[in-house]
Amino acid sequence: MRTGFFNHLLLICQFEIKRSFATRKGLLSLVTFAVIWYFILLYPLRFAAGLVLQENGLNQHFSFFDFIGFGSIQHWSIPEFGVFWQLALMIFPMLSITLAADQTSSDRERGTLRFIVMRSSRDRVLFGRFTGVMIIQALLIGAAALSTLVLVLSRDMSLVSSALPDLFALIVNLILIVLPFTAMMAALSAQVKSARQATLWAILIWTFMAGIISGLAYYVPGLGFLKLLIPGYQLSEVAQLSGWQALQLAYIPLLQSLVLLAFGRWIMARQAL
Repeated sequence: MRTGFFNHLLLICQFEIKRSFATRKGLLSLVTFAVIWYFILLYPLRFAAGLVLQENGLNQHFSFFDFIGFGSIQHWSIPEFGVFWQLALMIFPMLSITLAADQTSSDRERGTLRFIVMRSSRDRVLFGRFTGVMIIQALLIGAAALSTLVLVLSRDMSLVSSALPDLFALIVNLILIVLPFTAMMAALSAQVKSARQATLWAILIWTFMAGIISGLAYYVPGLGFLKLLIPGYQLSEVAQLSGWQALQLAYIPLLQSLVLLAFGRWIMARQAL
């Protein structure tokens, strides 16, 4: 039975990946991401990395990046990766909310989810779609990181040996960062009727929950642990770390993902198809 569960999960996961890479809508989304990332890579990322190199060469006490709150960029041995890290922490969580919004909602609205569940199970559909979306995001993160590596090597080919460990650290950490956002969208998608509703509710819940919990923690410091409920609340701390050091806070997205997936499974089990 366990083998059958994973076989079904794999098939659903493959369908999700195919839906993103082999359909007109999926290909349009990928092309849009590629074009936007190309301009990010070509202009702000390359310009900021060049500015970091100039500041390091001058050995000045004042840093523009310290002034604007991004001094941690200088903790990276390769400036391009430092800039990529800061940009990716803002871009990929938001992208995750968009990409992962339609895990089961549209199938429920069309009535096809009932047909799928008749031949599988609700757990397989939930976890299969979640896994498929995570693989897609891992591929996008990997592609963005590799393009940054190409930018680094175009500047100095001798950096390849020192760049590869940082490259793997970036990919692993960013996958962990988007994990709870994808799990949150799996739970919301199991509840609402469309991807648009899931995206809207995610933004509203995330914003209001962050504001309410931060306010409570300010007036009652003992309630600070409630911040663990907010996906991505640790991003400001993670942004100050570099390379594999960021894994010090990896337990936070992992715990959040487990809780959110359990909540999504509870919703999926009780939701009408």
